[in-house]
Amino acid sequence: MTLKKALLRGLLGMPFGIFINLTVMLLISLTEGHIISYRTILSDDPVTAFLVNYLVSLLVGFAFAFGSAIYEVERWSMTKQTFLHFVLVTGTFIPGAVLAGWSKPELASILMYIGIFILIYILIWVVQYSFWKKRIQSINQKLKHQ
Repeated sequence: MTLKKALLRGLLGMPFGIFINLTVMLLISLTEGHIISYRTILSDDPVTAFLVNYLVSLLVGFAFAFGSAIYEVERWSMTKQTFLHFVLVTGTFIPGAVLAGWSKPELASILMYIGIFILIYILIWVVQYSFWKKRIQSINQKLKHQ
C-alpha cells in the first residue's frame, strides 16, 4: 500500500464519517422525540457547532479509512499494526469527540472511551490472530499432502 493509495482511501472515508455522524444524530433525535441541537466546547451557536461536528466527522472518517492501510503493511507484525491503528484512531477520535461535544471534557469520560477502544482492539486482535492461525494451518496441511 502506497501513501497515495492510503490518502485516497482516507478521502473516500470522509463521507462515511459524515454519514455515521448524521445517522447517529438522527437516531438520538428519534429516541428523544425532538431534533438534537449541536453544541460543542467551542460554541453553543448551532451553526458553528454543526460546522465543528461536520469537520470532526470528516477528520474521523479520514483517520479510520486511512488507518485501514496500516493492516496492509506486511513487514509489520499484527500486534504492531493493531497498536498503530489504535493510536491513530484513538488519537483522532477522542480529541475530536471532546471538541465536537460527543464526549464530556472530563477524565472519566475520556477514560471510558479509551477503555471501550482497548476492548474493541483486543477483540480485533484476537479475531485476526485466530483467522490467520487457521489460514496458516490450512496452508501447511495442503503443503504436507503434496
